[in-house]
Amino acid sequence: MTFNNRIILFLLSLIIVSGCSFGKKIKNGETAYERKQYSVAIDLLNEEYQKAENDRVRARLAYLLGMSYSYLEENRLSIDWLTKAVDKEYGNEALLQLAKNYKKNGDYQASIDSYELLKNSSNNKRLIDREIYVIKEVSGWESDTDDGVKIELMNENSAFSEYSPVLFDKNFLVFTSDRDESTGGDRYNWSGNKHTDLFVMLKSGSEIKRFDAGINSDYNDGTACFTRDGMEIVFTRCYVRGDEDGYCKLMYSERFNGVWSTPVKIPIQKEGVNYGHPTFIENDSVLVFSAKMDDGTGGHDLYYSQRVYQEDGSFYWGEAYIFPQTINSRGNEMFPSGDGDTLYFSSDYFAGLGGLDIFKTWIQENGQWAPPQNLKKPINSSFDDFGMVIDYEASLRGSEVQKGFFTSSRAGYGKEDIYRFERNRVVVPTEAIDKTEEEEIEIEIYLAGKTKETEYKDDKDPNSGVLGKNILADCYITISDGTDTENIYSDEKGLFIVQLEKDKTYTIKASKVGYLNAFEDVSTKNLKVKKGELSTTINIELVLNKIFTNVEIRLENIYYNFNKSDIRPDAKPTLDSLIKIMVENPQINIQLSSHTDCRGDDQYNQILSQKRAESAVKYMARGGVPNARMTAKGYGENELDIDCICDDCTEEEHQINRRTTFKILE
Repeated sequence: MTFNNRIILFLLSLIIVSGCSFGKKIKNGETAYERKQYSVAIDLLNEEYQKAENDRVRARLAYLLGMSYSYLEENRLSIDWLTKAVDKEYGNEALLQLAKNYKKNGDYQASIDSYELLKNSSNNKRLIDREIYVIKEVSGWESDTDDGVKIELMNENSAFSEYSPVLFDKNFLVFTSDRDESTGGDRYNWSGNKHTDLFVMLKSGSEIKRFDAGINSDYNDGTACFTRDGMEIVFTRCYVRGDEDGYCKLMYSERFNGVWSTPVKIPIQKEGVNYGHPTFIENDSVLVFSAKMDDGTGGHDLYYSQRVYQEDGSFYWGEAYIFPQTINSRGNEMFPSGDGDTLYFSSDYFAGLGGLDIFKTWIQENGQWAPPQNLKKPINSSFDDFGMVIDYEASLRGSEVQKGFFTSSRAGYGKEDIYRFERNRVVVPTEAIDKTEEEEIEIEIYLAGKTKETEYKDDKDPNSGVLGKNILADCYITISDGTDTENIYSDEKGLFIVQLEKDKTYTIKASKVGYLNAFEDVSTKNLKVKKGELSTTINIELVLNKIFTNVEIRLENIYYNFNKSDIRPDAKPTLDSLIKIMVENPQINIQLSSHTDCRGDDQYNQILSQKRAESAVKYMARGGVPNARMTAKGYGENELDIDCICDDCTEEEHQINRRTTFKILE
């Protein structure tokens, strides 16, 4: 069973490795891929690619690597490997997946170009023309942002996946995650992480705890919904061993005296079908869910089942019915949630920005569902956006009309993160504010900032990878409009507030001993304000990076042509970023270093690496960095990152050893 790669990241919507194959030994990357053990497949496929004897084999392995990375939401790596597969003439299958991944990455023109190439050899030109038409349409949405909506990435997200938040007992959020605190000791070979569990926290943010032990199991548990009184739960459980042949099922439990009953499978479900993403609507009398069944449109569709009450007060779930084709498409419709007569859901087929987009529909006066309406930016992005829930209990102030939460795989802390949002009354331009002939209303403008620092996996190694951002207190803040300057400090929570003047452009700088400076430009020209409001606030976040002295930091995407030391065009953006850091931080001096791999003559490698380091210094000097603040150092092959036996090193290991780095000098 295959699914569009834009949705397979959601563990609880898909077929899981069946019990009969779970324990079989994996002998190669293709076997791991076929059994959906993508984290295992990647290691094996990379090794096999280096040893492949011809391009035909490499093309197949590159395609499998591209798809494995796609399923794990490593979109940039997926594009790189699918490009290799296309270059090695794997065929239309790789080109189609490449076009889809480009769109999900927001590279709309690259996606169109790939589809145009595909038209030359495809028998399905009508569908390709549709995709091209949709991309051209949504690319015009780039500036079409709902100014009445503000979104915020919740600090409680981690480097793992957090998704599908739902409200519980008014003040709590229950969500799904594969973080290390999940139940059970096994790793899930699909993702390489723990199996998913339900977790709970205060919706305002708090310490996160596992949800009830009677609900979570050693399997993948998640994507839940509760009745409004919090006494019933329906959630998804995906088995990974012999039970249920590995399919995902909807589970039901009731709470008695604070204790949840043993979850049972809802009887209406068919064998050999995946179910997931439940939600209650119509005062909890109707259960809506996603499933892929024979009577559907080809992908995952939305279905509903009504409670049927019996004379003794008990109930059962009635037959499942499919939603109409105005809602279900040829693609995948998933993650439904209700808000009165409005239904939110995500789709990867209706015109959208990239992956899954959130849509809304509602029951019209004639009793029919309205055509789905895309929520556009900032709720939607080119990545996967799903799992919207409206907070009925939220306190609304001023112009606020709605608050809630949703999930997105856009750049955040982990692969999927939870965002909160608030919707305000429609904004109007400043000039549209009511005026009298005698007096123009003055609007007070405030700047609210927050200072944070980058959090690394290893707080002593900037190359270890970024986990997220933490509050950084007591930063020195400089606010300048080019004429006047004001200096303040952020407080113990990293917050600062200052009033600004209209029709000016400000440069905001945050500095702290031991950290690189952070800058943000803010303009008060042509501001839009809420109708009737006499003030507006601009929110910014300044992220400072800790200074690591005498620690080599690898510069990505710095490559040289064979036996050459000239700076290639594709290396310039990285060096331009380093120039910006140097200009903004005149207190630091750096050493630019170049390393080669172990192949070739030692003396030649030494000379070549020195020339390459000097070329980088010269380029940065032309960009405005004084030569006195930079030192060039070529190491040749003397300091290999991976100390392998040279003849046995893989091409990937050689590439890692061929690196350009910089370090801040004491």
